[in-house]
Amino acid sequence: MGDQKPVTKKNESLLFLRNVILGENIYSLIFYLVIFYILLVYVVFPSVYAFTPISDISAVISPSMVHQQPQINLTYYGWLYSHGFNRSQVAEWPFPDGLPVGSLAIAYKVPAADIKVGDIIIYKAYVNGKYIDVIHRVVNETVINGVYRFTTKGDANPYPLSFEYNIPYQDVVGKVVVAIPYLGYPRYLVYLLSSSL
Repeated sequence: MGDQKPVTKKNESLLFLRNVILGENIYSLIFYLVIFYILLVYVVFPSVYAFTPISDISAVISPSMVHQQPQINLTYYGWLYSHGFNRSQVAEWPFPDGLPVGSLAIAYKVPAADIKVGDIIIYKAYVNGKYIDVIHRVVNETVINGVYRFTTKGDANPYPLSFEYNIPYQDVVGKVVVAIPYLGYPRYLVYLLSSSL
């Protein structure tokens, strides 16, 4: 019994650190989530952007691209048909069923000429005093003196919002080429928590 070392602050700290690293308490979960986030944001994403054609990976956090019956018949199909689009044209657009909340949208940076009406793009918009990523469908494009500008609309929105008109190509982050359901939910939950504060 006399060989036992007295418990000191240093020993307690080392024991706590050992338990965190070995995954033996709730702090280890938090520790590994922080490590995972740091690696993802500062190692994985920059590597993906540097060595692949991917220009952005964003989570769908707004219901503006959700196709929910019966509203979508008015906000999407009704709006499009009243603005000169026809059913067969719309049926061939990418993501004809919209993008569910919680999807992970993967975008490629493409030349302006490769963005067509019907494509879904991610772009930077200045809304309520800050820049946000918007994931909406292109409903009009204009080219004046070689400069491309786009108008977008959320499929579930009744009309384009004020910031969606004449978006310059330089604000376009990329064209959405893949959407993976559910993988964007962690970002969506962070958005909900930050909105409630």
